[in-house]
Amino acid sequence: MKWFEQVKELSRKPWIAVVIVTLLVVTTPLRTQASDHVGLPDGLTLKLGTLCPVCGMKVGGELGAEAIYAYSETKLVGFAGASASVFENGSVVGFDGARCLFVYNTIPKRFGIDVTKIKHSYVTDFATRKFIDVNDAFFVMGTKVLGFMGYDLIPFSTKAHAEQFMTEYGGKRIIQRSSARPEDVDRPKKE
Repeated sequence: MKWFEQVKELSRKPWIAVVIVTLLVVTTPLRTQASDHVGLPDGLTLKLGTLCPVCGMKVGGELGAEAIYAYSETKLVGFAGASASVFENGSVVGFDGARCLFVYNTIPKRFGIDVTKIKHSYVTDFATRKFIDVNDAFFVMGTKVLGFMGYDLIPFSTKAHAEQFMTEYGGKRIIQRSSARPEDVDRPKKE
């Protein structure tokens, strides 16, 4: 039977067509929006869906996206931007957020790595959804906008964007990698 004859036959049973169309509409965007790899600025790729070595969450979350924004009604409440460290040998380690990348680099003994072998580290800019070098980023810490694991550092490529975000969503301060302290990447103590 040719496809148009099959469609004609289905039109006699409208409930089947509704089910098929619904399945196509619901599942197609999930499969086509996300790729399993995302390009990094140095030409290498980060594999989404791998487990973050720090927290165990999937890099890119269940959606497999380099940047995920969460809303409650119309209010932004969450952001998860994939991060990555690239080693001299070309291996790439992915993280579910900037905070995990900082923890990984701050406590190398826990993860059995030599941080001197890391060639580049990247975070996802909140505003552009593009990877930027961690050394050039401005991070808003202590904001009400949470990552997958709660408190996170929200990265921006410009200080002006970070300040604008802080004005709208709060935050304790803006840091850069060079000014980050261990307590900046630690989970905040309950007050």
